[in-house]
Amino acid sequence: MRFFSKASEYAIRAMFQVVERDPSKPFSTKDVCKEAGIPEAFARKALQELARVGILMGTRGPGGGYRIIRDLSEVSLLDIVLAVDGEETFKRCPVGLACAVQSEDGGLRACDTCTLMDPSCGLSHICPLHGLWKETRSLVVNYLEKTTLQDAADRLKSGVNLQPIPDTSVGEAAL
Repeated sequence: MRFFSKASEYAIRAMFQVVERDPSKPFSTKDVCKEAGIPEAFARKALQELARVGILMGTRGPGGGYRIIRDLSEVSLLDIVLAVDGEETFKRCPVGLACAVQSEDGGLRACDTCTLMDPSCGLSHICPLHGLWKETRSLVVNYLEKTTLQDAADRLKSGVNLQPIPDTSVGEAAL
C-alpha cells in the first residue's frame, strides 16, 4: 500500500538535497536529481508543482534554477505531497472504493469525524480495510504535517544521513 506517489517521494528526496546545500541559493534540477538519485523527468514536474503553490520560485536562463521562497519551518512534508499529488491523495480508499462521507466532506480527516455507525464504501458495503486505513492515514498525515524541511535540515546538521536508497523501480530508459 503506497501512501503517496513516486513523484511525491522524488520531490521530498530532491528537497532533502536542497536543504543539505544553502537553501537560499538557486539550484538546478539536474544537479539535485543527480545527487538525490532520482529521474530528472519526474522531478521536473514535481518541482514545477512546488513552484505553482509558492514553495519554490523558478528562474529561467543561464544561472537560473529554483530557489526556496518559504521559510523551511513553514514547509511540511504534507505540503509537498499535496502539491505534487493533489488534495485527493489521502481521501482515496486503498483498494479503490469510495467512501460516501469522504466524497461529501472532502477533508483529509473525513473518517476521523465520521459519525455514521456503518459508513458505506463502494458498492454499499464497507471496505474491509476501512478501519486500518483510517488509523494508518491519520498517523501518516499527522507525521507529514508535523515534519518540516527545517526538521530535515536540522537532522542533517546533527549528522543524520538522509542519503536515499538507489531507486531501481523506474529506469532512465523508461522515461
